Amino acid sequence: MTDTRDRSDRPDRTASARATLGTSQLGASLTIAGGVVLFNGLWRYSLHVTEYPQPMLAASAWLLLVTASIITVLTVRANGYRLGDLPFTLLLLCLGIVVVLDLAAVSRAGVDGLYPTAAIGVGGVLLAVVTLHSTWDVALAAGLLGVAIAVTFISNPDVDTLNAGTEVLLTSFAVMPPLIACIIVSSYRRMVLMALDRVLIQSTVMAPAFGVSMLESEELASVDLEVEQLFDDIASGREPLPLEPDRAERAGELSTVLRRHLIAGRNYTWLHHAIAESDFLSVSVELRDDQALAALLDQRQRDGLLSALWLMMYGEQRTARNAIVTLGPSVATSGPGSPRLRFPIQIEARGMRRVDVEPATWQHLSRAGRYVDTTTPRALMVVIECTVDSPIDR
Repeated sequence: MTDTRDRSDRPDRTASARATLGTSQLGASLTIAGGVVLFNGLWRYSLHVTEYPQPMLAASAWLLLVTASIITVLTVRANGYRLGDLPFTLLLLCLGIVVVLDLAAVSRAGVDGLYPTAAIGVGGVLLAVVTLHSTWDVALAAGLLGVAIAVTFISNPDVDTLNAGTEVLLTSFAVMPPLIACIIVSSYRRMVLMALDRVLIQSTVMAPAFGVSMLESEELASVDLEVEQLFDDIASGREPLPLEPDRAERAGELSTVLRRHLIAGRNYTWLHHAIAESDFLSVSVELRDDQALAALLDQRQRDGLLSALWLMMYGEQRTARNAIVTLGPSVATSGPGSPRLRFPIQIEARGMRRVDVEPATWQHLSRAGRYVDTTTPRALMVVIECTVDSPIDR
């Protein structure tokens, strides 16, 4: 039974949690580092403030840069340490003007020790806002900054090859810190989001074999409360019978929702919910369980299977991975004691080789049952033989 439920209306935990991943300390450190870059550029500007061919342009660039930085700090503090799309766009616009003014002010870059300063400081501002916005946007802005500075150096008619090392160093000083910070923050966010997602779906291991998912249970609780209030109003006489047309229509809607949850609760097992409610597994794992055999697994087998799937999909990755998990068919076994059922669980992990599997994965697979693994040119095949108590005897 493949889970075909529409997940388009499911809350995006990945997006909503991104701003609350505990990046405050990391953000504070990057802000301090960005301030160091900014003040270093300001100090270098103060040493040559009277030597610029167009001093008004350089002064305007620094005035705009400092003003934009202060306004951004105040905006971030007022918005709960978040930088929305509109403030970020306005900040990028101001930084772009700063770069244009500063590069125009240094008409003889590389001569007499005159180099861009405010444009280098822009890199410090980008470094400070890495944790406040999308890392892709910040990385793109840093890349454009590096291209602008490099083109200015190369196109200068008075360029001196002896100063090429200084020009490369300054370009790197402006671009590399925000790019490295983007890589660090992006990796940190993914690591924390994966851990959070893993913890959230771990509750399905101890959940009933059938039932509603974590997100559906909240909707069901709301519907249950509304139904209880309606019954109370009818019993107390506040709602006369027969019901008004609008109230009768609402009562019909509530009964439809309850029936839908009742039917879904008998069709989808804990494993369906674990995969469907995971922002990571839902896009890489396809479940085929026509007989709802996952409901028969005990807690140890559940934990082993779910943990193995998680590690197989999100270990050290070289290629994109996806898996097809097929349960069944089941066969009754005879022997002493209570009746038992035996059925295979086949995991077809595409884009994987046996050497890509972490050692802990095999330990989790053994908790689900005896397994055999084979490698094909396209995928790693794992077949687990599970033995469970017969549901007829329960």
